[in-house]
Amino acid sequence: MKKLLIIVSMTCMCLFADEFVESSTTIGGYGEMHYDMKANDDDGKLDFHRFIFYIKHQFNSQWSLMSEIEVEHNMVGSYYEDCTIDDAGVETCNDGGSLSSKGGYVAMEQAYLNYWNGTWGWKGGVLLVPAGITNEYHEPPTFMSVERPEYNKYIIPTTWFDNGFAFYGTMSDFNWKVAFTGDLDGDAIGAGIRSGRMKGVSSTTTSWTKTVQGSWTGMTGLKIGGSMTMNDAPTAAVAAQDASTDYVPVWNAETGMWDMEEVVTNAEAAIPAGKVGVALSEFNATYAANNLYARMEYGMISYTDNPDGVESSSGYYLDLGYDIAGLVGCGDDTNLYLWMRTSAYNKDDNDDAKEISLFGVMYKPMNNISFKFEAGTAGDDDVMRLGLGYMF
Repeated sequence: MKKLLIIVSMTCMCLFADEFVESSTTIGGYGEMHYDMKANDDDGKLDFHRFIFYIKHQFNSQWSLMSEIEVEHNMVGSYYEDCTIDDAGVETCNDGGSLSSKGGYVAMEQAYLNYWNGTWGWKGGVLLVPAGITNEYHEPPTFMSVERPEYNKYIIPTTWFDNGFAFYGTMSDFNWKVAFTGDLDGDAIGAGIRSGRMKGVSSTTTSWTKTVQGSWTGMTGLKIGGSMTMNDAPTAAVAAQDASTDYVPVWNAETGMWDMEEVVTNAEAAIPAGKVGVALSEFNATYAANNLYARMEYGMISYTDNPDGVESSSGYYLDLGYDIAGLVGCGDDTNLYLWMRTSAYNKDDNDDAKEISLFGVMYKPMNNISFKFEAGTAGDDDVMRLGLGYMF
């Protein structure tokens, strides 16, 4: 299987020659800042969540290079001082450590060679897994809410990327894509595949993560699609453990002395390397025309031999909106959406689902800039957020 995939990929790179076209390089990117007014016990949290830039180089009319680097939460690897003030008002500062432990993050989310002849194409490198809508198209002006839908965090984990290659193409109004990317981490699957993403770090191809995606765009403003993703995520072997007895000191408040307490560790048999079967299927639809906006995604994950005992996860969200810019005189090139969302997801289908209800406003003074407000409930928590975003 592996040899066949390599041969097919190499063949695709040398099938066609192209007439000379002058090469060009362009840059782009997107970013978003969020103000969560209910965070930190209503003290609020202001976070420049994402800053992304990409570089594209067009070698000729058919071959190109695409790359994307992401920085989250302002900084990564910076150091800070941990300062305290005593009762006398004297401030003492020590090296507090790295801010990366507080959420900073850098990732190469895309970096691939791309071939496209107008009918079919091939890409190889660091790819986005083509599952759902938001994982491939998550620039802030392209969705209504301040934060990405929670469905796209716990059911289809956005952003989900890995090393691999893909074939794609169009047939009239039908678009298709078949992708092969690195394995998930079977030891980290648990309740949902988010923690099982390898993100291209030491990716393995024991089973390959295989995704088949299709969509139809035969009606103005409407796109209907779906995908299936499958992987036998490998798990690591665990060595046998012999029984042992240790003694640890325990303070005895009655005697005022330390007692030695016996701690017995039972023997455990070796666990051989195995696999966790993961099968994700999802359906989605978007309609955006005549001032109306509607988007729906539904997904279900089934697991086999999951060491955490979780058998399935599922969820959905539905967004409905209406553009009132023309009614209030905002201008021809602007949008002002009033929208609402209903959503529910379950990382373990044996538990109660988390239900989400939001309403909000998105104002776009131009197509690539957005200002957002949303409020509602997510489970037992109240939600109130502001956001701004851009893409270019």
